[in-house]
Amino acid sequence: MKILHLSKFYPPDPGGLEQVVAQLASGAAARGHQVRVIAATGSSWVRDPGSRITEPPVKGVVVVRLPTRGVYWSQPWAPGYVHAARWPADVVYVHRPHPLADLAIKRGPKRPIIVFHHSDVQRQKLAKWLYAPLARSVAARAGATVVATESHLRFANDLGETGRAKAEVIPYGIDPGRFRPNPVTPRPKAFPDPEDGAVGLFVGRLVSYKGLEVLLRAVAGSRHRVVIAGGGPLKPTLEQEIRRMGLGRQVMLAGSPTHGDMPAYYRAADYFILPSTSPAEMFGIVLLEAMGCETPVISTALGTGVEEVNVADETGFVVPPGDAEALRGAMDRMASDAEMRTAMGKAGRARVVAHYTMDHMVDAHLELCGRMVDSS
Repeated sequence: MKILHLSKFYPPDPGGLEQVVAQLASGAAARGHQVRVIAATGSSWVRDPGSRITEPPVKGVVVVRLPTRGVYWSQPWAPGYVHAARWPADVVYVHRPHPLADLAIKRGPKRPIIVFHHSDVQRQKLAKWLYAPLARSVAARAGATVVATESHLRFANDLGETGRAKAEVIPYGIDPGRFRPNPVTPRPKAFPDPEDGAVGLFVGRLVSYKGLEVLLRAVAGSRHRVVIAGGGPLKPTLEQEIRRMGLGRQVMLAGSPTHGDMPAYYRAADYFILPSTSPAEMFGIVLLEAMGCETPVISTALGTGVEEVNVADETGFVVPPGDAEALRGAMDRMASDAEMRTAMGKAGRARVVAHYTMDHMVDAHLELCGRMVDSS
């Protein structure tokens, strides 16, 4: 099959959605399919627009990166996108939220369409209002829609009733051979001495809905130590707050490790923290990565797929969003009980291997693609 993925961005640009697109693309190519990805250059910033770049195939995937004139409401403006999306594919994926991809489908040739609905537009209310009619129209036209968990459907207003009715649940997955425990992995320099006690880890973009201000309040007045790995617009604010609160010896900002370095970070951590405060955190692939490395996790009760991944009191703890006291209590329990951490870590890896592997995800999507082609 010839499979086309319409994505906002693509690695090395950061993001969980971008990693999922890369996994699907490389997984299909490894199984003998012809795969192309259309993406804009840049991420949450404006780069020199440059020119269209068709990259040499990497792992069998051809990536076409288009000049970006700007990023508005978290969406890239890439005028060549609609034309590039006309590539003659047997199946086309629209990775949502992505208005430009939906517009390309409306103006493009008729082909089997799969809408992979990662989330609604969350914070930009005007953009959401303007986007909804286009999004629902494309979802109604699609041969299938996909969500990663049942919980996603409760927040999938942009799919509309028709789109939700045809939705299939295919969970995200990771490579458990890569994200696995390995006691001989060198400890990243960002981590403090393990002899001084347990260390927590956060991985993600430094943006408001991740709940990092709650994490700082949880650490304040305690002896907890936390490594924060990631970049984003809140970095200057976090640096200022860490200084103001006198947490310089307890909270370490590690910058943005490469994707290749991430297993070492999860292995070095005694527990992982995802303190998100908004349903914008629909899943949390970083939870799977930590659990794959047998690292127990702390997450928040958002009513999203996060709670399907982390089973409370089995693979980790679940606390109310925005509650620094409850978060500190969960960190207290994690830091003080190594035996419990080991048990939760093993349960987490077992859950990943059983339900959330990349191979399972890729095979399920290719089976869906085959059905779409056969019925077209």
